[in-house]
Amino acid sequence: MQKPAGLVLLAAFGAASVFSFAPLYLGALMPLSLAGWLWGISRTRTARGALLAGYAWGLGYFVANVYWIYISLHTFGGMPGWMAAGCVVLFGAYLALFPALAAYLGRRLPCPEPLRLPLLLPTLFCATEWLRGTLFTGFPWAEIGTSQIPAWPLAGYAPVLGSYGVGWLLQAGTGLLLAQWRAPLRWAAVTALWLAGWGLLHVEWTTPVGRPVNVSLAQSNIAQDMKWDAAHYVDNLRVNLQQVQRAKGDIIVLPETAIPAFLSDVPPWYLDTLRSAAGRRALVLGVPLQGKAANEYYNGAMVLTDPGQPVYKKQHLVPFGEFVPVPWLFGWMYRFLDMPLSGFSRGAVKQAPFVIGPTRLAANICYEDVFGSEIAQALPEATMLVNFSNLAWFDGSWAAEQQLQMSQARALETGRYMLRSTNTGATAIVDAQGRVQARLPQRQRAILEGQAVNRTGLTPYGRWQNTPILLIWLLVTLSLVCAGIRRQHPSKSF
Repeated sequence: MQKPAGLVLLAAFGAASVFSFAPLYLGALMPLSLAGWLWGISRTRTARGALLAGYAWGLGYFVANVYWIYISLHTFGGMPGWMAAGCVVLFGAYLALFPALAAYLGRRLPCPEPLRLPLLLPTLFCATEWLRGTLFTGFPWAEIGTSQIPAWPLAGYAPVLGSYGVGWLLQAGTGLLLAQWRAPLRWAAVTALWLAGWGLLHVEWTTPVGRPVNVSLAQSNIAQDMKWDAAHYVDNLRVNLQQVQRAKGDIIVLPETAIPAFLSDVPPWYLDTLRSAAGRRALVLGVPLQGKAANEYYNGAMVLTDPGQPVYKKQHLVPFGEFVPVPWLFGWMYRFLDMPLSGFSRGAVKQAPFVIGPTRLAANICYEDVFGSEIAQALPEATMLVNFSNLAWFDGSWAAEQQLQMSQARALETGRYMLRSTNTGATAIVDAQGRVQARLPQRQRAILEGQAVNRTGLTPYGRWQNTPILLIWLLVTLSLVCAGIRRQHPSKSF
């Protein structure tokens, strides 16, 4: 059993990871944080001790990286402070089960000891990270691979293996440096890994098409406590109109739920006024959409200026924000939360991009851009990506900056520009290499004017998504376990 001081130290190693993500982008800190996880497990001799070590590290990691949930629950959701803080800890405690499971299996499964640190433990860690991003609709926030994007050398592997693959190589390199191998061999292998990644950063996987497109991305900066207040409804509509009138781009984008009412309830004259202000330009905006049934409604986006009014309906909803999983267990939260439209329906998994001249614009809303494989499903049809967000729920935290970094990961994985129009930030234009070309300061009402380029073609990740890395993990794990069994029982054959 680990001593309390050791467990606190492991939690501190996990918490330090928050500085490796945006807005600081100190990606070099992530290997140090991961080294703490590996070190904690290497000091144990039992699977139970490894489980506890992995859990302590994970608790520090996730509480530090999702602390901003407190703001949405308490400040805007109306939950008492003590209860909101407790929910953050409970959520972190749930998420910590995944690195704990990896630690337990990493000590329990048979494996040649020289390969346990550099291969088995990193593979199990990343496999459980994928499981965290999949189970119960998934919550892949703060993937370790995202910390290396866009400029650290291992980011070059993102268009090939995705952010999960980047994380695996990062963890494997860290484990290799800690392994009991000859120092020249360890350093040579890690140096080669990073140099190859740096080389891949300079590969242009997709092809630009046509002239750059002038885009205008609106940042409304409407306070969350005013956005859904009926007393401010007309003022909010006025803000939208003023921003459309000031916009100069050929494609104008307004953020998530820019119109804080069902489209069917908005006065037709106002919609006509918006279309008139846009003129011949395309106006794309976020708006709730009413379904056929009374309790059927969607978090949506649409091209208002297209006579056919094509829509996108958000298909990956936020647990506890847009729907409550396992209502019989968590339904009590509705008694404390004051969140409008918190029972959304899901849109279809596969939806066609918006057709705007030569641009095929694939929409995603809020934290849908956290899911790399789902964003890649819009390819090859999509020539550009657009995200509509309202992160005023977490105002004053690093959540908006962290999500911007995840959008950078999606742009790099797919080889597509990502446009981001948000209510309070971070509104930005991200190029196909995952670099922020232009952005607005947070919590300012403004319009980001810039250019984006349509691109065609497929990156390896865009073609196969997570399938290659999942197969690699499966083969590595099976090979190591079989090799471990052979060492334990030399007479057995496979």
